[in-house]
Amino acid sequence: MNHARPLIEDFPAHPDGDPAGALARAVRERRTALGLSVADLAKRADLTDAQIRAIEAGHAAPTLPLLTALSRALEVSPRP
Repeated sequence: MNHARPLIEDFPAHPDGDPAGALARAVRERRTALGLSVADLAKRADLTDAQIRAIEAGHAAPTLPLLTALSRALEVSPRP
């Protein structure tokens, strides 16, 4: 039995080709739709303003804890 960790190449490509960029667009669009500032979202998600700016610039890897915090703060359900 092979217990090696999967490589990124083992997973299909993100439909947008850039998961961090897709996350950046989705967060920015939802934040502005809710009328939230970067500081407002940071407070809701228990993140710093700098972290939100990095996410919206496409410099953050979409991890499960990050997606969970953002989905709660932006009042959305994460989707597969």
